[in-house]
Amino acid sequence: MLNLLLADAEIELIPRELFHHPSVKANAKRRGKPPAEILLDSTIHHSALRKLTEGERRGRPDLVHFYLLLALESIMNKRGLLKTYIHTRNDEFITVNPSTRIPKNYNRFVGLMESLLLRGSVPPDGDPLLQLHRGYDLKKCLEELHASKVMALSEEGTRVCLDEHFSGTSGDALCIIGGFPKGDFKSDLYVVDEIISISEEHLTVWTVTSEVLVNYENSVLG
Repeated sequence: MLNLLLADAEIELIPRELFHHPSVKANAKRRGKPPAEILLDSTIHHSALRKLTEGERRGRPDLVHFYLLLALESIMNKRGLLKTYIHTRNDEFITVNPSTRIPKNYNRFVGLMESLLLRGSVPPDGDPLLQLHRGYDLKKCLEELHASKVMALSEEGTRVCLDEHFSGTSGDALCIIGGFPKGDFKSDLYVVDEIISISEEHLTVWTVTSEVLVNYENSVLG
């Protein structure tokens, strides 16, 4: 079984200090929602992000969208051999039911994630497809998952050939992928067993996710 965790994901509702920024107010008026109920998105709120600490990496729900589409549509997930999770920059832990069908349309996805961040569960009643738990730093997420081996993928890690690396894995493995467009993990990675790298070049979230899924399937499942 492979556990996949997107960590320090840059997905959040509009921070209070940006409620009155012109780009935020215009977006809120167009959508007929208060700023507090809208996702921060660098494509729409890029001028507002200049006022935020670490604004150059924030407001990237699109990365979460790519990650979920790849994971939930993968052969691994369809075979019942994948568990998918998200940890956000604000220390929220999102569990994803493997049967969840993430909207391919980005605007519909945005509405879904806004509902999740506001209400804590999608759907709000009954068995959740997506559930959010607050106050979960990376260490607490790992304690919840109980994986036998935890590895984080980072440009700063030890270079490995991923399929060979996976071939020696037994039990439930947990792979941590960074959910941000640039820079490094905000979370302290001392809690992982190893930090590995699969390329000297900067890779996108969707590339790393694809590489992990395909190489794990080929090396462990055959």
